[in-house]
Amino acid sequence: MSGGSYDYFYGKVNDVADAIRLINPEREAFVKHLRKVAKALHDIEWVDSCDYGKEGEIEAIMKCITPKDVLEIAIEKAVKASDDLDRAIRKAQEK
Repeated sequence: MSGGSYDYFYGKVNDVADAIRLINPEREAFVKHLRKVAKALHDIEWVDSCDYGKEGEIEAIMKCITPKDVLEIAIEKAVKASDDLDRAIRKAQEK
């Protein structure tokens, strides 16, 4: 499959970035961030369309988020997995 997994949504984000009037530094910084998001969306779409390799989007994604953001998600998943395991163990011990 080639492209289009998300209807080329990254292009719409770029269009919005183009349309925003740059009337203050905050908007300029936000537009800069949107362009990074658009690049990450592009790369994710291409990975999911099998046009890029499996890890092809990581660099672009990491320009939008921090390692701390990734760690928080990993911790949340680990806590949930631990809770699920505890429940399964208790249920197994009841039988």
